Amino acid sequence: MPYIGLRKPIVGRRNSDGTYGDPLRYGKAVAMTITPNYAEGSSYADDAQDEYDKEYTNADITLGTNYVPIKAEPILFGHEIDEETGHVIYNANDQSNEVGVGIMRVEKINGARKYTALFIFKVKFSEPSEDYETKGESITYKTPSISGKATPIDDGRWKESKTCDTMTDALSWIYSMFGKTMGTLTVRSAASDTEDGKTKLTVTPEKEGDNTYVYKTGASVELPAYDDTCNAASGWKTWDGTEEITAKTGDKIVVVEIDNDALAKKAGTATVAAKETK
Repeated sequence: MPYIGLRKPIVGRRNSDGTYGDPLRYGKAVAMTITPNYAEGSSYADDAQDEYDKEYTNADITLGTNYVPIKAEPILFGHEIDEETGHVIYNANDQSNEVGVGIMRVEKINGARKYTALFIFKVKFSEPSEDYETKGESITYKTPSISGKATPIDDGRWKESKTCDTMTDALSWIYSMFGKTMGTLTVRSAASDTEDGKTKLTVTPEKEGDNTYVYKTGASVELPAYDDTCNAASGWKTWDGTEEITAKTGDKIVVVEIDNDALAKKAGTATVAAKETK
């Protein structure tokens, strides 16, 4: 099964009780290397090997991305972010934290594209080295990488994987390993009383805090995964929660509740009922 891609690195701080804090998209994947390490031992009798054991101890993890998000600094390395200035404060007493790591590799299996989600339960990364150079006659791109050790959790597991047919399913599984799942919205569509080609929606429960709504409509529309980016660049339209929407009867409409970073938190779908021209 050839590997043809690597996507969506996600990290989340591991708590002492084995749960995880809010997961964070850790830039875009460039490369990842996972090298398991083993302890080996053997005994000999009658001039030959009599017993041999090989047990997993840890794994060396190297993760390269296109950048290191500022929000990841306290999660991975224990640095402080000044909320007023946005400055990252590096202190000699800062300690790296144990984190869970999720990532997705793209494969071809029997000619079909598949998405294999990987989840590593407990990793402690070291601060990355920084390598800069002045611009020369040609442009050279440099991307950061972090290295760390993956160790088993109490029950002996250190990694888990699941192969899915869609990227959305693979992402949803990764987030479920962090203890996060997409919330459900109940969406109902009714024909407008006044305007042809319009539908009026009702959505329950109401959105939380400063969250907002976006939507897509069409013959076939997929629900996003938890924490997917849902903005204008990815084809989503804003909705104020009351305005009637132009849509075609029989099409699907998906409504997503997003946070201030345009990340999906809840979603729901309905079949459109729109006012027909008489």
